[in-house]
Amino acid sequence: MSHGRLRQKLVKAGYREVDIATFDRASLLEYYAKVVLAETTYVPAKEEQDEDEDGGGHSEEEAEFPESKAGVQQTAGGGASVEDRRLAMEERKILLQERRLEEQRLLREQQKMQLEEQRLQREQQQEQIRMQRELKRLEEQRLQREQQVKEQRKQRELDERKWREEMGLKKVRKLTVIVPR
Repeated sequence: MSHGRLRQKLVKAGYREVDIATFDRASLLEYYAKVVLAETTYVPAKEEQDEDEDGGGHSEEEAEFPESKAGVQQTAGGGASVEDRRLAMEERKILLQERRLEEQRLLREQQKMQLEEQRLQREQQQEQIRMQRELKRLEEQRLQREQQVKEQRKQRELDERKWREEMGLKKVRKLTVIVPR
């Protein structure tokens, strides 16, 4: 519900527009909750009969908004009774305490989310490090294999050269043995 709508409902419930104009959203909601609670309060059958005998019914405003009567009682001097002020103060304290507890709960949830996010980041970093190590290991293996292939190729070339030289010497020996001088 918007701020304006809350203010309208509170004015209809009997609050002065000047007073509620300065309220923030939380205060508007708090007072509106009191109005709604007052609307739904149980009135015993005996009191209903007494009221019917006294006035014979309710005016339209009283019927729609009984919370205006169920709100703070007025003393003969026009002020709120001491007990009602004390109760209102206790309600405010309880609401403030509930608000603080809710803020603390939200803060804890936020901290949990941050910790979870940090944990996920650490896991990602560890996974990246592991992947880098694995890539490095694979690259080293590839380089070792290439080095082994080069060494094997050189060895083969050396062996082939030796074989050719030996074959060349054998041919020369055969020729020298076959051809007398």
